[in-house]
This record gives sequence, structure tokens and C-alpha cells, in this order.
Amino acid sequence: MIDLWGHLSARIPDSDRIAVTPRFSKHVLPRTITAADVLVCDAAGRLTDGRGELPDGFSTDLYRRSERRACIFAAPRFAMAAEIAGFQLRPLTHMESITGFGLGSDLATATAVHEPGIGVWAAGRDLYDALASVYHLEYLAQTNSVVAADRGVRGIAREDSDRLWSQFRGHHHYHEFFDSLDPGPRKHPYEAFARKSGDPLKAAIAWSCRALWERGTLVAFLEHISHRAPDGKHFYMSASKTFRDIGVEDICVLDYEANHVGGPKPPGFKWFHAQLLRERRDAIAVVHTHDVHGRAYALAERKPVPSYRVGLEIGTGPLPRYGRCDLIVDPEVRRATLDALADGPVVHEVGHGTDFVADTLEKAAVDAIQREAFLAMDALARRFGEPRALPPAAIKDIQARERSAEDWWWFYAAEVSAPRRSAAGL
Repeated sequence: MIDLWGHLSARIPDSDRIAVTPRFSKHVLPRTITAADVLVCDAAGRLTDGRGELPDGFSTDLYRRSERRACIFAAPRFAMAAEIAGFQLRPLTHMESITGFGLGSDLATATAVHEPGIGVWAAGRDLYDALASVYHLEYLAQTNSVVAADRGVRGIAREDSDRLWSQFRGHHHYHEFFDSLDPGPRKHPYEAFARKSGDPLKAAIAWSCRALWERGTLVAFLEHISHRAPDGKHFYMSASKTFRDIGVEDICVLDYEANHVGGPKPPGFKWFHAQLLRERRDAIAVVHTHDVHGRAYALAERKPVPSYRVGLEIGTGPLPRYGRCDLIVDPEVRRATLDALADGPVVHEVGHGTDFVADTLEKAAVDAIQREAFLAMDALARRFGEPRALPPAAIKDIQARERSAEDWWWFYAAEVSAPRRSAAGL
């Protein structure tokens, strides 16, 4: 539930100092952070120890209340979807309802506060307390999503929830649970993979395939990534193989007439990518996906609401399309699809898939991941009600604060084969 916008902080005992995670980037990621990366600031927000930038949105004002010892800013998916739709979570489950009762609009008094479409703030007496609040909130939202349309569902009474927590007081199950989930800092898996590969560009293409696999809403077979080769005469293309298993040995080499030059047999989609790279000299990389939400939204001609920060630009931008279901092999079909693409970053082949075009591999891969994430959030929000658009000022702020495609690529690359945290997928 922590991405590049997230952060955690905690008051250092018996002092006015606060320990806080740095602004995440390719250099420090949620999966790879170590104790040495954590910053320390004073009550005025001035760094006193550590190197790096304080995270966006962090303020020592969060600690105005003396009993507050820890704070988390996270992106719990179901909880965010409910808030995007303006759905008030019902107290449906025993341990989790206490957080639902504590939701508010002011972190000075509430257990948790939504920043719609951007994230959730949670505070507590210590990090375990704050972690439990975010965990409770997401689990409660998942439960609510099952019966969101059923208006007659009864919830748990507040007095019963309070009594339950008085019974639970003194137990340390949440400490044991969160400790059991902590594997410690993880070395970024791509670095070792790239060192062994012997070809950094082929390694980056292969790992991008694996990062796409991790997302879970892409078919990740018979999809392809293409990239110009360093010699200026050829391009690389991933073979038809499960994205989970793509290695440098699975990268084909072709010329710009789609002739096979080296590596494994190229896929039939080679004709389209060869012509695209031949004609679009600004294009360096192309990612072709069979996106679940992307294909469905295009067929339904559904207009997503600008309600979520991840993939906001690519998710709400124009989607030129070739209007028939086709493998884009025949010359006249390729021509029509390229004409639809023109000089833009994306084109959709109806019922088939989507191609993302960019001047870097990182940008093309991140656009593919984030457009699908944006549409998936829109679809999830619709379980709860009608998504509400972000205010123009919030959109402008998101654009100003957004991380680079390179930072996001390293974030998604770090998730490859990462351990699953809990049964609820949190």
C-alpha cells in the first residue's frame, strides 16, 4: 500500500525529533529502504540527520498532539476507490470497524483521513497502531465492496465495537502479525539480473516484461516490447513467451523491414512495430499489451473520470484507435493504425490491445502499467458509486509533484517476484 508518494514517520522517544522515510525515487524505494536511508528532522521540519529530501506532504504539524507517535501516508486501493465514489464505509467487520468509526476530515482529531484520489493518512500511538489503522481501513473497504450496492446491510453498533476493543486491549497479536510480514530490506532484483545479462538494453527489455507480468491485469503472453538497437540499423523485440519468464535470450533482433536477424523467432506482430519504428523517428520504445480494463473500456467507449493520481495523464488522454479487431498484419491495416496513432503516445486496436510509444523504455512501460492501473481504479470505484473528479487545483498539484518515469520504472521493477504480504493482498 506504499508507492512513491507514500511515507512513514515516528517521533523519537523523549525528544522533539521525528524519524521519517525520504522522498522515494529510484535511489530509495519502499522495498529497498534500510535504516541508513531514514531521515531525522526537528520540530520545525529541518533535517538534522541523513541525506535526501523530506517526502511530499510531510509536516511536523502532524505531531501537534502529544499522544501521536507515528504517521503513515499510504495508497490502500479499495479504501481509495470507496472515497473516490463518495461511499461511506459501513462497520461490517469486528476488528476493522474501529477505524471506520474514526474516519474524519482533520488528522488532528481523526484516526484516518482521506485525500481523495491521492492517498490516506493514518496516525497512532506507535507504528504498529498506525499500520493497524491502514490495514483495518483497507480490509473494511474490501468487505464493503462485496455488498456496496445492498442498501439494507446492517453494520456493527458503535458500542459493540468499543466493547470489543476493550476486550482486546493488552493483546499483542498485531505486533506479531506485522513482524511476521517483515522480510527486511530487499536488494533490488534488477541489478543482479542486469549484471549477469551481458547486454544492459536486452536486460532492461526483459525486466520490463516481468514488471508488466506483476501487475495482474495484463495477459502477459503474446504481448511484446520493442526497442531500437544501439547500431541504428536494427531493433529488439521480445519473443512470444510468458512475460514472467522473459530473459535476454528471448529478445529477437530484426531490421526495420521486419527481417529476422538474430535471436529466437520473432512474433507475427513484428510487422507493425517495424513499420512504426521506421516511420516514427522520435519513437525509441513500443510496449504492446492485452490490457483487461483497457480493452473493455475502449469497447464500451466509457469515459474515465480524472479521479486518481496514478496514470492520471495517460488514463484520461485521447485514445486514438483502429476500429476493427485485427492482428495488425496486413499493410492497409498497419497503415490505418499508424494514421490513427499519428504523433501521439498511444493507439488502441479494438478488441485486441494497446500500443504505448515513447522516447524511453521506462516511459513506454510505465504508461502501459499506469493506464491500466488508472482504469482498474475507475472500475473499482464504480462498485461503490459514481467516481468524482479531482478539483482542477488538485490535478495541477499532482502534475507538479509527480515522479519521473524512470523513478516509477525502478519502483515497478522492484516488485518483480516480491513476497506477498498477507492473505488480503495488502
